[in-house]
Amino acid sequence: MEVIMKVTNININILKEILHKMPEQKIQVKNKFPNFEKWINGDDYPTYNQLVELSKIFHIPFGYFFLEKLPERKYPIPHYRTAQNEDFNPSNKLLETIFFAQKIQEWAKDILLDWGQEKLPFCGKYKDNYDIARVIEELKKIFEIEHNWASNKSTWTEVLNYLIEKAEDKGIFVIRNGVVGNNTRRKLNVDEFRGFVLYDEIAPVVFINNNDAISAKIFTLIHEVVHILIGQSASFDLRNLQSANNEIEQFCDKCTAEFLVPEKEIRNIHTQKKDLEELARHFKVSQIVILRRLLDTSLITQQEFYNQWKKLYKIENKTTQSSGGNFYHTIYNRLGKRFLYVLNNAVKNNTILFRDALRITNLSPKTYDNLLKSII
Repeated sequence: MEVIMKVTNININILKEILHKMPEQKIQVKNKFPNFEKWINGDDYPTYNQLVELSKIFHIPFGYFFLEKLPERKYPIPHYRTAQNEDFNPSNKLLETIFFAQKIQEWAKDILLDWGQEKLPFCGKYKDNYDIARVIEELKKIFEIEHNWASNKSTWTEVLNYLIEKAEDKGIFVIRNGVVGNNTRRKLNVDEFRGFVLYDEIAPVVFINNNDAISAKIFTLIHEVVHILIGQSASFDLRNLQSANNEIEQFCDKCTAEFLVPEKEIRNIHTQKKDLEELARHFKVSQIVILRRLLDTSLITQQEFYNQWKKLYKIENKTTQSSGGNFYHTIYNRLGKRFLYVLNNAVKNNTILFRDALRITNLSPKTYDNLLKSII
């Protein structure tokens, strides 16, 4: 008869603390482990295998169950919120997403430095000069655009893909994901954050929450690139595409809005096109961005803004982007074209080992090879 050994030296307080920090996992834990209440009361103990499963559910290292207290996981970058009515407590999903992006940045930077990469010329170029006009001119150079550029693109998707391609061509690593890593059960919350940027002079990283409306992703991308130009890391929720009560965020917000919807152009076009949907199609931004620009330029009143904003918010709040579709295309977005290019070339010229590439991407050899074949 097999003897089931239970782990009696775990720290019960760790179990309680983890559950307190991740209440969303409570139902799953109790359904999977009926004796969980007994564990946290000290009336029973889990087996080794049960602890392994528990560490997977909570997404923590196995050894944490034996510590005196949980290590403090400090939020590594500034977080700017539109609504500041309560303390910011980042979810584990957001923390893990940032830590993963940091890992990508560290590997990419080490590889690029080994290849002799120098500082990107636009990184931090305007950290001491918050000049909207000059920043917008820099954005035009990075994205290689001309006057009235967006109206020449047929869809929002075409615009977003074009902008991402140009950003990556200039040396920015762009990642899009709607879940934590490859775990489709752990969806990222747009209300918590639309995106973040990890500033670095060699390997700046932009992350876009892929659950957002596609026109909002365009706004987020530009917003994050402005952060790179002024040399600032940050995450942000941009509720209703409104900036936080912060000088940096407001500057980035103004630059983004003017870049996407120039005041001079919308004043001219508004005399011919009054319909929000038509204006949104022309500029390839959301109707909320158009609405806000109309308010910024005094083309509508504050009351008109709020009346229409309530309707648009309800519509946009229901708009989400699926992370489904082509498997390899999804993985491609989650890692980014530029990172995969750097990683693949690093393996080819023996800068790093193939097993390192698999460890970084968390992919099997077959999936990794198929992914590269699908994008080359």
